[in-house]
Amino acid sequence: MPLGQQLREVLEVPRDLLLGRYPPFVTAGPLPRGQVPVFVFHSLEPDSFGRQLDYLADNRYLTLSADQYLAVLTGAEPAPERGALLTFDDARGSLWSVGYPLLRGHGMRGVVFMVPGRTSPRPGVSLPTWDDVAAGNATAAQVLDRETDGPFLFWEEVEELSKSGVFDFESHTMRHARIATGPRVVGFLTPSLRHGYAAMDVPLFSSEPGDLLAHQAPLGSPLLASSPRTSEALRFIENPATRLACAAEVAAEGGEAFFQQHGWKRRLRRIVASRPVAGRFETREEQARSIEDELREAREDIQARTGRPVRHLCYPWHVAGPTARRLALKSGYVTAFCGKIAGTPITGIGGDLQAIARIGDDYLELLPGRGRTSLISILRRKLRRRFGNGR
Repeated sequence: MPLGQQLREVLEVPRDLLLGRYPPFVTAGPLPRGQVPVFVFHSLEPDSFGRQLDYLADNRYLTLSADQYLAVLTGAEPAPERGALLTFDDARGSLWSVGYPLLRGHGMRGVVFMVPGRTSPRPGVSLPTWDDVAAGNATAAQVLDRETDGPFLFWEEVEELSKSGVFDFESHTMRHARIATGPRVVGFLTPSLRHGYAAMDVPLFSSEPGDLLAHQAPLGSPLLASSPRTSEALRFIENPATRLACAAEVAAEGGEAFFQQHGWKRRLRRIVASRPVAGRFETREEQARSIEDELREAREDIQARTGRPVRHLCYPWHVAGPTARRLALKSGYVTAFCGKIAGTPITGIGGDLQAIARIGDDYLELLPGRGRTSLISILRRKLRRRFGNGR
């Protein structure tokens, strides 16, 4: 991550404190009775995640299911004295290797917002978990490297974890997609962008009969300026001619080896300059159909695999325009989760169910309780992690 971006991510904490995007407990204040904070996790690591669960357990916090949380927000059930909702975005592979054994061992549960369009069958036998390490049947390295080869959960893991009752599987839309918003080229598809989480930042490529994800598109494809599919932006549907010309240059020069050559980017930019990207913008009707498909197909796929109803949505990048919000309700979602929300640090009873506030898992150990840490300690930990000195 570039240094400038790292610094911005750290400096956003004091900014968001001033904007009222953090609940009072983050700055050593209370957690008012009846409030249930929502925390968001991504990849999990056994030491830090185990420490967080220990803190919740030692201080008698109750972790809720998605429907229990909804019942609290609607007033159908009273809030626990100390409740929390643990949410996990993207359905990353460490949920299987680390999250499941540790949550189960603590008698806790969580809500997973998964992306069915990026979920695949498991290619081989079941992969080891932290329980296998404890039993001496696997090494720590095998478990900690899980996301290198399997960034996301496999369908077989989703089905097993759903049956366990430890996780609710809900929607993070079908493809967690970005769309091109104009013909401006901002980069090119390199090998490192074709897989894992980096591929989520690559906009869809227009093709027939359907769009291409990053791993399906040819190396060297121009990357256009983009926005999340659930934003209000209209998609620019590019003509593939420029993409094909760039891909042909890469293929002729060795494929992946092309990107080891000096000046590769300059060569591709010359192609773009000689034949600029052409295309058209989608209509509002096409936009609505596309967004509705992303929302509806995700629900259908997850329900078919887990046998459980899907009623909860998390917007990718926490972005939702008026069209997405309207179509989420039409598609059968009762709630929609976002990120930090100015003026709404914790969504309470009677709050907006279509814009539920969440904060990062870093702040979980700031909840009131024995062994509570300080915001300064959290910020130091974030700085160490950002600059590669551990968690």
